[in-house]
Amino acid sequence: MFKHWIWLLLLPVLLRTSGLVPDGAPTVWPQENLILTAQVAGDVSSVALTGSYAAIGLGHTVTVLDIARPTMPVLVGRSLALSAPVDAMAFAAVAPAHVNRRDQPPAFLYLVTGATLSIVDFTDPLLPTLAGSFALPAAAEDIAAAAVPTPAGSWSVYVYVPVGEAGLRIVDVSDPTQPRETGFYDTPGHAWRVAADLTSVPGQVFAHVTDEHRYYYIVNVTDPDQPVLTASYSGYMGMMQSGDVSLAGSYAYIGGDGGVDIMDLSDITQPRRVVGASMGYIGFISRLAAAERRVFVLADSGIVKTVNVANPQRPLVSWRYYDTLGGAGEVALAILPGQETPLAFVASGSRGLQVISGADPTAPMRVGWFNLPGRAYGVSLASQSVCEAGSCTPQVLAYVADHDGSMHIVDVSQPDQPAQMAAYDSTGMAWNITLDEQIAYVAAGPKGMRIVDVQDPGQPWELSFFQPYDTFIRDVAIAGRYAYAVDRMHGRVYSLDMSDPVHPAEIGLFDSPGGAYTVAASPDLPLVYLADGAAGLRIVDVSKPDSPFEAGAWQTPGVAVEVAISGTLAFVAGREEGLHIVDVHDPAQPQLVATFDTSGLVWGVAVEGTWVYLADGPAGVRLLDVSDPARPREVAAYVTPGYAWNVAVAGDQVYVAAESGGLVILRHAVLRPRYLPLVQQRR
Repeated sequence: MFKHWIWLLLLPVLLRTSGLVPDGAPTVWPQENLILTAQVAGDVSSVALTGSYAAIGLGHTVTVLDIARPTMPVLVGRSLALSAPVDAMAFAAVAPAHVNRRDQPPAFLYLVTGATLSIVDFTDPLLPTLAGSFALPAAAEDIAAAAVPTPAGSWSVYVYVPVGEAGLRIVDVSDPTQPRETGFYDTPGHAWRVAADLTSVPGQVFAHVTDEHRYYYIVNVTDPDQPVLTASYSGYMGMMQSGDVSLAGSYAYIGGDGGVDIMDLSDITQPRRVVGASMGYIGFISRLAAAERRVFVLADSGIVKTVNVANPQRPLVSWRYYDTLGGAGEVALAILPGQETPLAFVASGSRGLQVISGADPTAPMRVGWFNLPGRAYGVSLASQSVCEAGSCTPQVLAYVADHDGSMHIVDVSQPDQPAQMAAYDSTGMAWNITLDEQIAYVAAGPKGMRIVDVQDPGQPWELSFFQPYDTFIRDVAIAGRYAYAVDRMHGRVYSLDMSDPVHPAEIGLFDSPGGAYTVAASPDLPLVYLADGAAGLRIVDVSKPDSPFEAGAWQTPGVAVEVAISGTLAFVAGREEGLHIVDVHDPAQPQLVATFDTSGLVWGVAVEGTWVYLADGPAGVRLLDVSDPARPREVAAYVTPGYAWNVAVAGDQVYVAAESGGLVILRHAVLRPRYLPLVQQRR
């Protein structure tokens, strides 16, 4: 039987063929869509070094950095996508006697992602590729590898993986395409951390293994098929609290609860505790790395300390510490050309890869940083021309405010291949970024407004700051030579004369009745529009910036958290109340035009012509057609991989600050309808 609803589908075609609809008239609306272009995000969970390159576990990828200039690690090449975040990674260690051999082991990176061992071909660091994988009996959190020359002149390469209750697993990766397990040693407890030792006894290989929070084992793995326990240590009355283990010279350094145990390995069969280096209340030390004269420790709290072990019998702990403000991932050491002491490359989760110097034995300090958006809250766009040899090309930059305090500068000139150029650390809580020519104003919460020179986007540097006592600067608007900074804590707006950006001068103050969230400046009139929380939309006259006053207001039904101005309309983000479109042609009497409710929480709004883009919190991004402002209609939506806080638009590209999803780039695509020819039924 012919279904009645089929007539509804055929109606547009029948109308056109009947002549009732003139030729050329649109049959249906074009279909709008939001399509994912790219994403810039990721926590740094692990790190391994080889030459002037650092391989890092960045989210679900292996990413490569050039660290020839450790103060400015640079992203190079293409990332290798994986199915899960990287837990740990390592390059193969070689005995000192073989370091200068003409033929070195093949360049491979070994890593664990949960219960999978992956082997990555690192022959071309700019293009790492997956060579093979091996299923482990359980999830692992650490890995070590060693390469040993064979009589035939080739190399045998083995990976050592502590796999919890399944003990230490030994995998032969000499053929990276066909890794195979050769043996295992069943530690009594939960095998947790491991270090490969090719120096204690020439010609032999040992794996130093710690049981989580318990014992320390030395396993002879010279014969990988039959690993043998060489020695163990459990501390006084079996109360050792073992964390990570690292080797340097004839000593092993074992992290614990607030300190490091130093073990003398002169006799590998009888390791002897020399001394403990106490570090106070920094927490449990689950990661550390040792060199001949320095040990860098990383506590679970994110705190880094150094220990001067020039004399391991009398270690000197730095009396100051450096707080990464991030997680405790891996630590790798390198002495690069021009460096007398090793640098520690610390995987710090949402705080990226931090390069820490221990040149001052009393106080470790950060000298370099690579970080991608981990908790993106705000995004702003700028365009400029890059000229070289008489030829200029356009460049589009996205400035991303990260809740950890960072401002990330991302080149999005090719939206499908975004590339971070630099990151600036405000040390506060970056909420929004406002751009004015070659200066970025960072609303850094408790750290006030930071004024950053971005003339060279690759090297942003702070010019000055405005930080009144007990404030929380959440947003900034610029109008001419004046800046208007919103204090969320006290519900007020500061007027600042920015004629000299190095010396910002406070000249006025507007006390709002609500809890000021964000502010937008009129492009034509001496007005600023304040999203004032529960007090709705406030319109402030700044014709005299030193004495701003309220010109008008419109009370939202809920809270006003952001406002965007287009012509005589104000688009007010009302969180759970949706979007409010307000006519502000008469500032003294703003009038509601329409309200559009969404399925999420509207935090951000951007306007481009007759299109409005909403950052709708857990519901992602909504696209509205406001060609008739009194009747806004939703035409597309995209659920972002993270909470959508803010949105900016340039052409058909939509940039979303999506918290844990980082910077999400979408394309606003117009899909034209296609019609099937009308087929007449034969009689």
